[in-house]
Order: sequence, then structure tokens, then C-alpha cells
Amino acid sequence: MPDWFLYFVSILSKSWVFMLSPALFIFFIFKDYLAFRFALLTVAFFFFGGITASSLREFDDIYIYRYLVWAATDIIWMALIAYWGIKDKVYLWQCVIGQLVVIGAPILQLFRLVDRHLWDLAYSTIIYKTLMPFINIGTVIVCYLPLIMLFAKKSNTPSKIESAPPSK
Repeated sequence: MPDWFLYFVSILSKSWVFMLSPALFIFFIFKDYLAFRFALLTVAFFFFGGITASSLREFDDIYIYRYLVWAATDIIWMALIAYWGIKDKVYLWQCVIGQLVVIGAPILQLFRLVDRHLWDLAYSTIIYKTLMPFINIGTVIVCYLPLIMLFAKKSNTPSKIESAPPSK
């Protein structure tokens, strides 16, 4: 991988919370609490991951626990989002899309664990370093989807002048 790509990925991976901050603000201002809850939970999990990553790497010198913890974190996020989707606390369509985007993360974490320790191979290195940032980017995009839908809906609705009946 080129150095510029790895540098770009490291900057993005450390700033997911920063990238979602405008979404939280906008959804709160527009009183879209379903989208706000989804983005807030995602921010909380990104923040938790950012805080615990370095200490988990220090503790886990055999490269086992980090992948189990990260897979468990992704599964817990998916479970909470699914529960909130069923209870109408977040948009159900956003919940489903979020599940579809994030399902690759725990699978990839566990594949990386098995690849490193059971098979003692390095197949997962390139796949892991390439797909995990895309999964995180996809998660951020899913958080912004209600805002995109709002702007698309506003641009498709006719204005009052266009929808007024013709005058005689």
C-alpha cells in the first residue's frame, strides 16, 4: 500500500467522531430524533473504539483479544440498532442498511483472528486494511442518509407558486 493511502486511512479512522458531529447537530436542530439516536449511538461506539484501541493493543500482545473485543463491539452495536429499529426509536430502513453495512466488520475481525493464529497465514492483511475503512465510511454515510433524504424530498416537492391553481 502507498504511504499516502495509509496516512489518509489513519487520519480518517481517528476522526470518525469528528465527521459525525455535524450530523448530530443538524438532526438535533431539525428535531429528527430517530436519525439523531442512530448517529449518537454510532458516535458513542466510534468514541469507545477510539479510546480503548491503544490500551487494548498494549494489553493484547498475542493479537487475539483485540479482534474478539472489536467483533463483540460491532455485534453489540448491531444488536442495539436492531432493537431500536424494532421499537421505532430509529428509522427501520436506516437500521437495515446499517446492519448490511456493518455485518462485514465482525466477520472480517474473526477471519483476521483465524487467519493469523489458526492458519498462520497473511491472507487477511490486505483485505482487512482495505475493507475496514470502507465499512467505517459506509457507516458514516448511513448516519447521513436521513439528511440526504430530507434534502431530496425538499427538492422534489413543488413550491407554493408551482402548485397553485391557474388564475383566470
